[in-house]
Amino acid sequence: MMPLDRKRAVQRIKTQLVEEVGADAVLIVFSRTTRRRTTTHIHTWGNALACRGLAEEVYGHFFEPEEEAEEDEDA
Repeated sequence: MMPLDRKRAVQRIKTQLVEEVGADAVLIVFSRTTRRRTTTHIHTWGNALACRGLAEEVYGHFFEPEEEAEEDEDA
């Protein structure tokens, strides 16, 4: 997929989330691997504080349970 096609795909996803779901902020993160190199792509739409809140929520969802488990083992 060419870079312009990827950009259009991300734009379609953002538009669909805003129009159909009523999202007021969107955070899209994906990675691509090509020839031994992985790149991360981050796309946001909406208020910067709302996008930051989304990122913090995702981080908490994936990593806070692990951190709590490590604290329990230390006790």
